[in-house]
This record gives sequence, C-alpha cells and structure tokens, in this order.
Amino acid sequence: MKCTQCGAEFEDDHFRLKCDGNHSPALLRSKYHKNGFSLHNDKPGMFRFYDFLPVERTLDVSGAPVTYRSEALAEYLDLQNLYIIFNGYWPEKNAYMYTASFKELEAPPVLARIPENHEGTIVVASAGNTGRAFAHICSQNDVSLFLVVPEESAGEIWSTVPYQPCVKLVLVGGDSDYFDAITLANRIVEIDGFFPEGGAANIARRDGMGTTVLDAACTIGRIPDHYFQAVGSGTGGIAAWESALRLGQDGSFDENRMKLHLSQNAPFTPMSDAWNSRQKNLPAVSEKEAKEQIRRIKAKVLSNRRPPYSLTGGVWDVLEESSGCMYSVTNREIDEAIEVFERLEGVDIHPAGATALASLIQAVRQGYLEKNDIIALNITGGGEKKVKKDYDVYQLEPFGRFTNREIHSDEIMKKIENMLAAV
Repeated sequence: MKCTQCGAEFEDDHFRLKCDGNHSPALLRSKYHKNGFSLHNDKPGMFRFYDFLPVERTLDVSGAPVTYRSEALAEYLDLQNLYIIFNGYWPEKNAYMYTASFKELEAPPVLARIPENHEGTIVVASAGNTGRAFAHICSQNDVSLFLVVPEESAGEIWSTVPYQPCVKLVLVGGDSDYFDAITLANRIVEIDGFFPEGGAANIARRDGMGTTVLDAACTIGRIPDHYFQAVGSGTGGIAAWESALRLGQDGSFDENRMKLHLSQNAPFTPMSDAWNSRQKNLPAVSEKEAKEQIRRIKAKVLSNRRPPYSLTGGVWDVLEESSGCMYSVTNREIDEAIEVFERLEGVDIHPAGATALASLIQAVRQGYLEKNDIIALNITGGGEKKVKKDYDVYQLEPFGRFTNREIHSDEIMKKIENMLAAV
C-alpha cells in the first residue's frame, strides 16, 4: 500500500487503514506485485479478478459485475458505443447479485482480506445497500458482523436466505441518518473484540468496487473514454479511477484516458455543488438542513454527509486527475430514467443507478460526448423486482436500537455495553 500524500509504502497487515505519517488525511492506494492482468474464471463470482484484489483467499459468492453493449438505450441516446455495467440480479445476463446491489462487490474482498481465523467482530455502518450486502455475505460465510443503519433503512436489510446468528442489526432512530450510524459504529469499535470495516479507507472495499472498470475493460477490450456513476460517499468514483490507473500502468491495456462523470440526487448535492463551484472544501450546511435535504431525495443511499471529498486521494483529486464532471439530478429525472431503462433494456433499476443514467442523459443533451466515444454506464443496483419474484425474502430483525440523543450523549458507552451483554 502506498500513501497518496507522502508516498510511504506498507506491506498489507490485513487491517491497515491509514498512513503513519504526520500529515493531513490521505488515502492509501494498493499496489500489486503481479505484472499483467488476467482473469481467474475458476474462482467464484468477483474473485475472478483475484489479481487486483488484496486477498489471499476467496469466499463463497456468486456476484460479479456484468458488462454488455447496449442496443436499445444506445439508439435512444444516439450513441454507438454505450456499454452498461450491470450490478444486480438478472439471470438472463448471468448477473447473480442476490441483494440486487453492487455493494456485493465491497463485502467479499473486505471479508477475504481479514485472516480466516480472526475472532473479532466487524462493524459496518450503512445507509442500506452496503448493509444488505455485508449481512448477506457474512451470514453465508459465518462471519461475525455488527451492522448499524438508520431506522428508516431497516426495511432495506433483507436476504434471499434466512440470516445466521452471527449477524446482528443495530438501528439508530429518530431523525438519524447515515452519519449518525457512522458515529455509533465508531463508538462500538472502541470496545475490545470489535473492529471497523473502514469505509473509503479500506483498500479492499475500493478495489472490490473497482472491478466494475476491470470487467468493462475486459469486455470492451480497452479502458472506456467515459465512466458514469452515482455517488454518495464518492468511494465508487475513487475506486473506478484507481482501477483505470492500474490497468493503464500495468500494460494490459492502452494508456488510461477515462473521464469520470459522477452524480448526486438533488437537493442533497454537497460534492456536486463544491466541484461545480471549484471549491475543494464542501459547502457549510447545518445538520438540520442536510437532514431535510436527505429526506427529500429518492436515492437514499446517496446521502453521506461526510464524504472523502477533500482529503488527498479523495473525490476532488480523482475528478481533477480525470478532468471529470459532476451532475445534480432531480427526483423527476430519476423517475424518468427508471422508466426508460426498464422499457428499453428490460429490467428494473434502483434510484442510484437511475441517477447515473439521468446524468448520462444530461451529458448527451449538453453535448459533452461524441457519438463514437466509448462510454461505460455503471448501473449500481437492479433486478430487485426479479429477485423478489424468484425468491422468498427474509428481513433481519433488529438486535438493538438507539435514539439520536443517546448516540451523542455521555452515557452512550454504558448503553452499548448493556446491549452487548445480551450477546
């Protein structure tokens, strides 16, 4: 691993999340010793990209990104080389993410990076999709998990198979949001036996998400000219750029010239607002105002109030390096994109994936793209209607609940310890 600020290098100890240097926050970036990228089709699911994942083992998973060349949507947009990276459940396309979300690309490498016999409990905070993926994969592979989500997202934690007792769900109630879930998760990991997943700082999470670009490049035969994705924390955008860099430097493909196109759901668009104002720091918004904005967006998973935007190696830097763009997408545009995709491509998609499609539609209308450009559209979730038609769905029942006031009180550690006493 190499620090994006000071250049210090570290061998992976399975848990490292940051540099030891005395400097401002910066992401570590993984470096792989293997020269040349090859697929391992004998390995399960996304582990076919084993060469560019920081793991020494695999897990029992089926999910992997599926890239295909669009015909109907491409014709609708008058684009000759539109490739869709589909992440979800769509058996007709050999897409088998049973949680219908590309967060199934995060959980397996994060868990496989941890030594197999490690006895600690991983703690994950989520606004919905990430939590659903971790709960599903942890339950399947008997990995101990404490999952913390806002109470309004509890219905998003479901699986096609019953959950094992190793998975525990903790809710943050009242007007709590994703940032409050992160706050509670950070307190839980202060207790012996619990450790943080790490979010954007975890190289395994980012390199897992970056397999979307690996799959696209393998399918297309080159790195795309343009890459569209909706972002909440921006981690997926960072991951996509890092994968493109890796492919360009590795020699498997031509030089990387991929331009990032990242989007958020209005009115909660802190990164889009900052980028389009050419501000490296996010705009100052009160907690009350931010939560009101989040309540009004359709793509709830795009709601991180503290994204890795300004730190070295973060969203600002990858947008700068890729000469990227950011878009603000309305709920109405999302609804239209959902209808267009299902009508033309034949499968339902999540609001976050529709946010990316809506930004592509904006880019076409604004003349940002050439007709012959190689374009990759990352649909980060879809096929939920299909999976719920094909399988029974099991909800994960909450193990504990905290109010927003409790999370920020001096008594929170005592309350957490009382909850854990029941484990």
